[in-house]
Amino acid sequence: MAEENTDSPQTAIAWMVLAGLCFSATGVFVKLSGGLLIVWTVIFGRSAVIAIMTFVLAKIQEKSLSFEEPRWLLARCVTGLSAMACYFYAIPLIPLTTAVVLQWTSPLFVALFSGYLIKERVSPFLFICIGVAFVGTVLIISPSFEAVEVNAIYALISGVLSALAYLSIRQLRSTATSESVVFWFAVFCVIFSLPFSAKELFTLSSYEIQVLIGVGVTAGIGQIGMTRAYHAAKAAYIGAFSYSTVVVSWVYGLFIFNEVLSLWDMVGTLLIVGSGIVLATTSPKTESAQVP
Repeated sequence: MAEENTDSPQTAIAWMVLAGLCFSATGVFVKLSGGLLIVWTVIFGRSAVIAIMTFVLAKIQEKSLSFEEPRWLLARCVTGLSAMACYFYAIPLIPLTTAVVLQWTSPLFVALFSGYLIKERVSPFLFICIGVAFVGTVLIISPSFEAVEVNAIYALISGVLSALAYLSIRQLRSTATSESVVFWFAVFCVIFSLPFSAKELFTLSSYEIQVLIGVGVTAGIGQIGMTRAYHAAKAAYIGAFSYSTVVVSWVYGLFIFNEVLSLWDMVGTLLIVGSGIVLATTSPKTESAQVP
């Protein structure tokens, strides 16, 4: 049985902030894996840990892992896996905060797409926010307007694909539990990534195994939190609160990897995050979302 559809913005915000903290830690572990492991091995390790975690939690809480809309679940799996592959590829190659802020343009794309794809009402002010965020994105990806940081584009593509994945989650809320969505996404990723990572899995060192477990545990908690957040409130509203990830990632990047952002990176980050905050304050907070 799916979870009840009554929206609870306060609960959704709490879950999304927890997800942001955990996803920041995931980025740290992924960055530590850079140069050691291929992307598909990291995806496999992450997904295997999450599948086990979710299965155990579901059994303990007596939550169903069944689902009734395979089309939307498949959409969530395909877009989510594609987004994760782009994001994990970009993280070791660019500053952690830059990767995170570009990937977390997703809440703005969620708000933009939600009005068209799942018929949720969004604030007219959204389009101004999108414009400001676009300027911030340009400043990060191509501050000189000549050379383009290709690796940063992968992180931005991840943001677009993540938005589509989140909207699929929103559609699934009336027919599948959060645990079911997370579990089957993890299983899908395990099956897809195994052929590409099988050879490397047999040569892992103890340190690499620890890194993979770290990726899986932090991402697992974050995934459950994010999924519960999108189950609990309107997609356009709750997405903006994921920007807590950016602040924590900046702290991690500075103190763990000694990453100092350029002036343009900082300005671009402020524009994107500021747009998300403005969107959050202009979105309706009390109206219940329509059940798809």
